[in-house]
Amino acid sequence: MSAAVEPRPRPGRPSTGARERILEAGLEVLKADAYAGLTVAKVAARAGENKALIAYHFGSKQGLVAAAGRLLGEQITAAVVEAVGEASTVEDVVRGALDGIWGLMDRDVRVARVYFDLSAVSVVEDEVRDVMNAERSRWREVLLELLGNAGPALPRRTAAGLAVLISAGIGGLALERVESGDTPALREARQLFVRSVVGAAAG
Repeated sequence: MSAAVEPRPRPGRPSTGARERILEAGLEVLKADAYAGLTVAKVAARAGENKALIAYHFGSKQGLVAAAGRLLGEQITAAVVEAVGEASTVEDVVRGALDGIWGLMDRDVRVARVYFDLSAVSVVEDEVRDVMNAERSRWREVLLELLGNAGPALPRRTAAGLAVLISAGIGGLALERVESGDTPALREARQLFVRSVVGAAAG
């Protein structure tokens, strides 16, 4: 007796690209108007889509903002990984991570503004908080991996502490740039930060 042939799964409907357009539009509205100025109507108009599609794909304004935060985190991580490249030392990792963030801000400083805006929003919006916490955790895991690939080998506890230090330090330096610009003092602070991380890694 031959085995029954399982029916082939029917292919789903091909994507129309609406979700991607809405998400990109949501991020652009956040860059232009911040969280407080984002409305479903603005995003729909920018995306050229119906407002009902936003609810269909993201559920709510908070759902859309959470997805935009995830996309932003992916863009930041990609920029850093590309800038770090094949780092062979802790110093290479720190300098590469800084260069990646600075390059992203050179192209569009609003990226950092949106990140800090969403971090503030996450204090009161659970859905946004969950995404921002997940992105921070993922960012630190990426740093851990980059540090693990660099030499000399570090104890896991030290590497984890360095990942937090690098993440927090770059965040503070980026916030200073958003608020005051890329001043000579900030450029010196970047060098001091790199040296402090390298010194901490050396023990």
